[in-house]
Amino acid sequence: MGLNTAGIDALLANGSGAALYVGIGDGPAAADQVSSARVQVTRGVSGGVITATGVPYEFTGTANALATHALLFSAATGGTFYGYDELTGDETFSASGGYALTGLTITGSSPA
Repeated sequence: MGLNTAGIDALLANGSGAALYVGIGDGPAAADQVSSARVQVTRGVSGGVITATGVPYEFTGTANALATHALLFSAATGGTFYGYDELTGDETFSASGGYALTGLTITGSSPA
């Protein structure tokens, strides 16, 4: 999916100053977050594509829990849900409850 309308609007209005946080989820909705906390995304932008820098981002959660989506938000807690990116590769937390997100590319497009 990439960014939803709220995420696109925030980036258009605030550019590189827009806050962007990522959490790990076991589904594509804000309520699906299973990581204990979110990490602020540092990013580069080229040609309308946002690429996370400073990876890997480290998360904690329940041991062996599903990790299928990177969930995007406006804040470290609460905030506005900006969309998601479906994960590929390792899709579970480790036996000790850790998960490393090694890359993240975010896109947004008009529904028109």
